[in-house]
Amino acid sequence: MSSCVVWKVRRAARILTRLYDEALAPCGLTSVQLATLDALSDLGSCTLDQISDLNGHERSATWRGLQPLIRKGLVRQAERAGRAGRYELTPEGAELLKAAIERWRVIQTEVVAQAGADVDRLIATVDKLESARRA
Repeated sequence: MSSCVVWKVRRAARILTRLYDEALAPCGLTSVQLATLDALSDLGSCTLDQISDLNGHERSATWRGLQPLIRKGLVRQAERAGRAGRYELTPEGAELLKAAIERWRVIQTEVVAQAGADVDRLIATVDKLESARRA
């Protein structure tokens, strides 16, 4: 089982998540929370389903990750939330996102430097698997 693809990929994901989370810790964010803030920045006012789809997470996991951001005042319910509930970045969230992205860039550069061309192959493989799943 030591060559099981899913186990190796999950292990790699845990290692990478730990690296990125440690890099983002001074900002008080996890990598998943950074992805949520970034999604809100890209999409503007959006629903939980839209954030989930963009980040590739289950809706319940997205909601659990969104709650601390709301409590910290980084995300709020949009003024025109409608039935589905829409969320948006607060000005404080936008400022923290800028600082967190700087920290993300540093760790991203380190990971890419360590992995080299393997990163490009990994990204291409993930994209290929995702496309096949959606077909």
